[in-house]
Amino acid sequence: MKDYEIEIDYVHFNKDNICIGWSANIGFGVLTINQNNNTFAIETECLGQNFYEQVMQKFQEYILNHSIIIE
Repeated sequence: MKDYEIEIDYVHFNKDNICIGWSANIGFGVLTINQNNNTFAIETECLGQNFYEQVMQKFQEYILNHSIIIE
């Protein structure tokens, strides 16, 4: 499994998708998560499952670090 040095640059929540802007040691791009009924179609720009999983880990960290808890 190849490890990428990924940073999340931005996240846009749209009506039918989430666009995650990333930069890494291999360049930069956008991972797009499209919602189709109860499934999600992931556009990884041909970088595959391993890359997708690593972006999602960084996405989780990004959300946790940029959250405000409202109770």
